[in-house]
Amino acid sequence: MPILRRFLFPILAALALLAVLPGPALAKSLDEYRAEGVIAERFDGFVEVREQNAPAEAKQIVSEVNAKRRQLYEQRAKEQNISADAVGKVYAQQILESAPKGTYFKQPSGAYTRK
Repeated sequence: MPILRRFLFPILAALALLAVLPGPALAKSLDEYRAEGVIAERFDGFVEVREQNAPAEAKQIVSEVNAKRRQLYEQRAKEQNISADAVGKVYAQQILESAPKGTYFKQPSGAYTRK
């Protein structure tokens, strides 16, 4: 029994410590990816992956953000009796103003500007 305690308690202590540590430390947010230039805002109110070798996590964020924005734009368009594209373009300007420094913004011409 003393040998078991000698090995079991340190293992249990280590597991308890892992249980209270925050979740995935490598997970990044939309703002972090925008500030790094990995994700860009677009003139139409959606985001896109700007770098070809972007992490899968960035691509997943783009997919989720665009789905939520699309739903919002369609809802607002229906309420205001205008197109969802028009709503997206209005939101694009607001998003750009609040985006973190370093965010790329894709113009209708396809060129990027950086905030």
